[in-house]
Amino acid sequence: MDKNKIKKYAINARTELINAIKVKLATLGIDENEIQDKLSISTPDKEYYVDDNEANALTGAQIGWRKDIVAELNRHGYQEDSKTAYKDFVEEVAYTWFNRIIAIRFMEVNNYLPSRVWVLSSEEGKNEPDIINEAMEIGDDLGDYSNQEKELITSALTEKTPELMDSLYTMLFIKQCDALSEILPGLFEETSNYLKLLFTPHYDRGVIKELVNEIPEEYFDVEKEGQVQIIGWLYQYYNNAPHEEVVNMNGKAIQKDEIPAATQLFTPDWIVRYMVDNSLGKYYLERHPDSTVKQELKYLLSDEIKAIDENQDITDYKLLDNAMGSGHILVYAFELFMKMYLEQGYSKRDAAQKIIENNLFGLEIDKRAFQLAYFSIMMKGREYDRRFLRRNPTTNLYYFEDLYVSDEFYNFISDKVVRDNLKKVVKDFSDATELGSIIKIDESIDLDSIEEVVAGLDFESGLDVFGYKKMQKQILKTLKIIKVMATKYEAVVTNPPYMNKFDKTLKKYLRDNYKNYSKDLFSVFIYHNVHQLVKGGYAGYMTPLVWMFIKTYEPLRHDIINNFKIDSLIQMEYSAFEEATVPIDTFVLKNSDDKIGTYLRLSNFKGGMIVQEQKVLKAISDPTVKYLYHTDQLNFDKIPGSPIAYWASENLIKDFEKGVHLGDDFKTITGSSTGNNKRFLRLWFEVSNTKIGFNVSKNYNGYGYKWILCNKGGSFRKWYGNGIYIINWENDGDELKKYATFKNHGKHWSRFLKSLDKFYHEGITWSKVTSSNFSTRYMSEGYIMESAACAIMPLHTDIDFLLGLTNSKIAQVILTIKNPTINMQTSDVMAIPVIKPSITQTNRIREIVKENISLTKSDWSSRENTWDYQIDPLVKQQKLMLSHAYTSWSNEALTRFNQLKSNEEELNRIFINLYGLQDELTPEEDDKEVSVRKADQVRDIKAFLSYFIGCVFGRYSLDQDGLVYAGGDWDASKYTTFKPNKENIILLTDRQYFDDDRDIIIRLKEFLTKTFDPETLTENMDFIAQTLDPKKFERGTSAEDIIRTYFLNDFYKDHAKIYQKRPIYWEFNSGRNKGFKALMYLHRYNTEQLPMVRHYLHELQPAMNDLIEVDQNLLDQETTASAKSKYRKAIATLNKQMNEIMKYDQILDHLSQNPVDLDLDDGVLVNHDKLQQGEKLLSKL
Repeated sequence: MDKNKIKKYAINARTELINAIKVKLATLGIDENEIQDKLSISTPDKEYYVDDNEANALTGAQIGWRKDIVAELNRHGYQEDSKTAYKDFVEEVAYTWFNRIIAIRFMEVNNYLPSRVWVLSSEEGKNEPDIINEAMEIGDDLGDYSNQEKELITSALTEKTPELMDSLYTMLFIKQCDALSEILPGLFEETSNYLKLLFTPHYDRGVIKELVNEIPEEYFDVEKEGQVQIIGWLYQYYNNAPHEEVVNMNGKAIQKDEIPAATQLFTPDWIVRYMVDNSLGKYYLERHPDSTVKQELKYLLSDEIKAIDENQDITDYKLLDNAMGSGHILVYAFELFMKMYLEQGYSKRDAAQKIIENNLFGLEIDKRAFQLAYFSIMMKGREYDRRFLRRNPTTNLYYFEDLYVSDEFYNFISDKVVRDNLKKVVKDFSDATELGSIIKIDESIDLDSIEEVVAGLDFESGLDVFGYKKMQKQILKTLKIIKVMATKYEAVVTNPPYMNKFDKTLKKYLRDNYKNYSKDLFSVFIYHNVHQLVKGGYAGYMTPLVWMFIKTYEPLRHDIINNFKIDSLIQMEYSAFEEATVPIDTFVLKNSDDKIGTYLRLSNFKGGMIVQEQKVLKAISDPTVKYLYHTDQLNFDKIPGSPIAYWASENLIKDFEKGVHLGDDFKTITGSSTGNNKRFLRLWFEVSNTKIGFNVSKNYNGYGYKWILCNKGGSFRKWYGNGIYIINWENDGDELKKYATFKNHGKHWSRFLKSLDKFYHEGITWSKVTSSNFSTRYMSEGYIMESAACAIMPLHTDIDFLLGLTNSKIAQVILTIKNPTINMQTSDVMAIPVIKPSITQTNRIREIVKENISLTKSDWSSRENTWDYQIDPLVKQQKLMLSHAYTSWSNEALTRFNQLKSNEEELNRIFINLYGLQDELTPEEDDKEVSVRKADQVRDIKAFLSYFIGCVFGRYSLDQDGLVYAGGDWDASKYTTFKPNKENIILLTDRQYFDDDRDIIIRLKEFLTKTFDPETLTENMDFIAQTLDPKKFERGTSAEDIIRTYFLNDFYKDHAKIYQKRPIYWEFNSGRNKGFKALMYLHRYNTEQLPMVRHYLHELQPAMNDLIEVDQNLLDQETTASAKSKYRKAIATLNKQMNEIMKYDQILDHLSQNPVDLDLDDGVLVNHDKLQQGEKLLSKL
């Protein structure tokens, strides 16, 4: 089944239906802003709303239908919030027709329609659907025709005009839906009048035609692929757009009506089968140990089936899906029940009805999903019994509705106890569409007495003016739902909603009723469902796997470990299920005192759900696979936080028992939250270095510098590094403290700014979030910690040992057990057991760690964007030739890499032996885990060129290591060997126009003669060019052209990437023809900069004109066609550039008239926009 086809169709179908309905409503004078009155040209028999076009006029019954539309919009709250009501109404109409179209397609393909006549297409391949051509023959099946309808059939089939054929099809489609309402009332309710006016599909184009043409017929055929998969995927993808809209709302609470869109997720077929096979299937096998049904349970995990002597009738088995969606789980459960019934001697026909009426129960908050689930179950019955739909079977499937009962209604109930109990029920279910299956039932209420009294109320026939009949019907339905919710089940299987952004109503309800489990809806369902089991019953789930590890879910884990059995669990690879935005697992809990379960660890098997399924089947056929575990869950409590660490070895568990937890001796330091990082944080290179306090001591009093180094976590890196942020802590954080007080509604700032007594202290730090393995780094004195980082600050003498431990394989294994997600919590790190080494081991660990810090610091400071960068590594080699310098640097980097890797492996060996895990772990490190870089010729040559640009602008000097100028007072005496460009500009051109420091190649050659032997200039230029573009160099392109092209096209892109889209060299750019490009150093900018840039541009224009004349003369002298073509192209390019420059000059002129001051403290983003004043002056960030 091609899901891409289904996705494309469903998404387009929703869009087409919604747009068509909006267009139709517009012709009725209705949109999201107003409902128009009829025009003055209207008559009692004909109404106009937008114009006098007869096609838009309403006549006869249509006039009343429009009034129904208006009433329905008002019921949706149009008068209070027209836009929301209009949107909801259009959505409701669209999905009503979509569900009906899909259902009819399924029924016609499988020949389930009572008339056997196809409605959407033709069995014989005709242009019109068969229902049109056979309309007269199937009148009885469609409830007979009125005289007017007969006339329409005759005239349409005779004249065959598009208008008549559309009218005929609309009439026939609606009559078919109404006819189906008699046998499928849960989906095909009798068509409301307002819906008739808003039927927009056409049989020969759009939604219906695309369904027939684009989705293969066999997808619907129950003999092939059909039913569950197609209905489920269509439902999910139809809701794709609203789902994406809701889940990407940047932390906003999800509102009541948004929950279905936010939480809908179709469960993959093999996971459904695993959950049902290992719950309902296993429950049956325990009571029928010799059953042949076992052979049908393809996904039953290998485990001992303990026979239970219990003579329970199959009709008493009950399975509930209380978040049933489109019914996937229930449909497969039906199939499994059918096998059980047949084994018990029932006929297929009898079994079908008994299963639906006795065994299957389902609840859902979304009416759309309920309709499809109901339809799917009814179609299963029809599959096994041709007359099933005519038997009027009763299902136990329900959707929640908010229960409202007027005060007047209670007056009909004389019994005070019944009346008070009904009021409790109404209160509990007043927000039923939001709370759904997790509503707690008051078991003290006598539901039968309420039902008897309410059912016995006899309201007068005729119009239900006060809505009493509707209230009566809704109360009785709610009572049935409550009975479903209050029942205990042999199996409860569901894919619960994943949602943790609650509105006030839901948040309060969860806090009041599920406080310890209220982090996410799925965890509430885990707790709720397992408590709804009979003794020995099973609950199956597919959920995010975070409940297994995260501290928030620790109470849930304790409840499960102590009171239930994790019968089986499959932990999947982190991104296996692409439809979910979180890593998932699937598992089955049992209401049992047994504690040894079966576990599959598939986290190392990439390749999506196909590979995951294959590995499950492999483990079932071969229980000796290494990723299958049988584990006693009582061991989980021996690990702090009780993670579901089923793969933890006996030795590792003993380490937890005998070791002292890291948190027992050291306190975690949590960083501060600014609440507005754009305002208070910068990358260190954005501002003037004179305002930054580099390496302030731990006794710094907060006064003297505006900016202080800020530890903000960062990517995977061991030992040292990642400190590139700064934080505004001027005057001891005065501005930030005031802002934090404001954010805290006037209360003290300490809610956001934490651990001030630990500011500037040295320690060990790590990142809260990482996409790679866990790593810790030495944090020297002088840092303030931000909330993305954590730290411990032990005595200086303990730092080396703890850094060695936390960067070892031992820590990695322990933390994977504690929490394999990307969010590493402080409690996980603090739970690392510390086993004290011998004095000899301690000394060696310290020695290695100190060297590792030194090695990684050396590597880190070789990068230009770090604040302790001193000099380009190639220049530092002091060789005669650039290629020799690269070879020397490469050897240095490789030696450092190999030494660090060797050191890390020695540390691993020490800790593996110390923790007694020699049989489980090896000390070897992957190259990718080593936190220093080997040389890379392309990267390092580009870095060399970037250093050259830095020297051109005076950021660096060949006469002094480190950062020489980044704001403050300029000191020309610091530049003797290679002088910076005076005007803070360097041109980027595609050819040489000048012979002075305006030309970048002139300056590069000068730089190379100062950094290497002048005699090797040609070799050095060639080495750079060959590195940048080896293919062009081999073809004979000159080194100058290759290097010039790099600066013109790619240097700024590389620079912006290295500086994390906060470039310090800005590129003036006239446009796509590259007529004028130049670089400027931000930190040297002043208000005379733009006039100077314009001056450079004006100097370039005559030089370009001279070049055009030269090329023209050469063109005139040439005789060959190819040569002439070459010069014509060159002249055409120059003319385009000249035209572009003239337009760019106008921008420069305008901006030069109104020069702006830039404040480096504002950061690159603000200043980049500020300089341009809305014009396109600079290359984009």
